[in-house]
Amino acid sequence: MFKIGLDLGYGYTKGVNEAGRKVAFPSLVGAAYDRKLGSIFAGKAHEDIIENMHVVISDGRNGQEYFVGELARREGKNTSYAFDEDKINHPNTRALLAAASFLLFPEEEVPVHIVSGLPLEQYVHQKNEFRRMLEGFKAVVGIKGSDRTRVVKFQRATPFMQAAGAVYYAIMDELDRYLVEGAYIGLVDIGFRTTDYIVFVVNKGKLVLREDLSGTLDMGMSALNNAVDKLFTQRTGTRLDIAELMHLVESGSIYYRGEKIEFGREVDAVRSEVARVLKDRVKVVWGNKLDFFHTVFLAGGGAKQLKGHMNDLYSNVVTVKNAQMANALGFLKVAELEEGR
Repeated sequence: MFKIGLDLGYGYTKGVNEAGRKVAFPSLVGAAYDRKLGSIFAGKAHEDIIENMHVVISDGRNGQEYFVGELARREGKNTSYAFDEDKINHPNTRALLAAASFLLFPEEEVPVHIVSGLPLEQYVHQKNEFRRMLEGFKAVVGIKGSDRTRVVKFQRATPFMQAAGAVYYAIMDELDRYLVEGAYIGLVDIGFRTTDYIVFVVNKGKLVLREDLSGTLDMGMSALNNAVDKLFTQRTGTRLDIAELMHLVESGSIYYRGEKIEFGREVDAVRSEVARVLKDRVKVVWGNKLDFFHTVFLAGGGAKQLKGHMNDLYSNVVTVKNAQMANALGFLKVAELEEGR
């Protein structure tokens, strides 16, 4: 079966397939409308499709259209993230799944095995529902302006724990280095809405999950966005929409009413505070077991933004390579292992 690892994150959707194709785009969905002039500037390369995803989803009778990802950020109406606890059944999740699958599916119609994940505490209660949703998904998906459509359906679906996928990716190529008998391996997966922390202990050459030291914090990089939004409002008396807010958080400045306004110091101070709260909460759970850790990994989209403020969590903190993509890459490894069985 053709294998796909897909991380339907609250902030970004990330995916990779067995052919090595990787995609990442904001988990934003908005109401679609006809863009009369859009095609003049849109190319047909893979990257241009990601930038201009006007997604058409049909069940064979009725069709629905959405702006997804960067297009939703730039031009979408009623644009939103899927922040509900019940993300599995949120309409945005269906649109994100369809868009990512369109980009990751092979040209030929073959059976597909997808591995995707949920935050740890949602995984415990919703993994079976998540599997049923994925296995029951079937739609004809196209991108307006492209002459291609794909039938998106999954022969096999494997739910997996977020953060655990990132651990697989982080250590799989250096098992001898990390599989030290009796040592603990921790990972903090800093997402947009939530942060997962997970711990494994090495026992007889295998990773054994320490469930009592693992969990989900209802806090992520959206806290940074919210705080920066308030800073801008306090200084200007105006609220930002999603596109301008994301730009301000990423760059630390914004052009407003004829001048460039700098927020670099304020944004960095908020990053420091978000990191402090995350570290304090994780340390409370890990307690003195932290003294027995081999490595604490940082992963997720927030790892890069908070790296400088998280290094004092432990004496050996390592930011996972391709941190934002780590779960998706780990999910692909899980698919390969499952197929091998």
